[in-house]
Amino acid sequence: MYKKILLTLDGSEVSMQAVPHAAALAKATNAPVVILQVIDSEAQIISQASGASIEPISMGSITVEIAQEAVAAQRQSAQANLEAAKAQMVADGVANVSTVVREGSPGDQIVEAVEQEGADVVVISTHGRSGIRRVIMGSVADHVVRNTPTASVLLIRAH
Repeated sequence: MYKKILLTLDGSEVSMQAVPHAAALAKATNAPVVILQVIDSEAQIISQASGASIEPISMGSITVEIAQEAVAAQRQSAQANLEAAKAQMVADGVANVSTVVREGSPGDQIVEAVEQEGADVVVISTHGRSGIRRVIMGSVADHVVRNTPTASVLLIRAH
């Protein structure tokens, strides 16, 4: 049924709840899995530090070098998270698993990865925010559902 599964993680425990669902789907369809985590870009870090966001951040001035170090630290953390998820999937019997770290806006990067990876299903957990928290923080899952015309989206609600 499915030829390639894109599992998205964000480093949270909530996102890790999607791993067993993606593993079960992969085993049932014998589809390869690409596990994706999106991290902030240097430009996003500089923008956030300069106060160009909704939430006030008092980091003072930030240099490109500090932003590069922050991206490198996020990348290292993301790689560790992805390897842990990959190990869990392999232990669950999924044979073909790869990992990818991308930089930028999570929703946009996931939508772009769907096309680049040729995924026909996206597995993503949702925090289940509503009301003003959803308006302020947005919903990556909602963005993916609305902007991914070529793939199905399996939403996993957080427990």
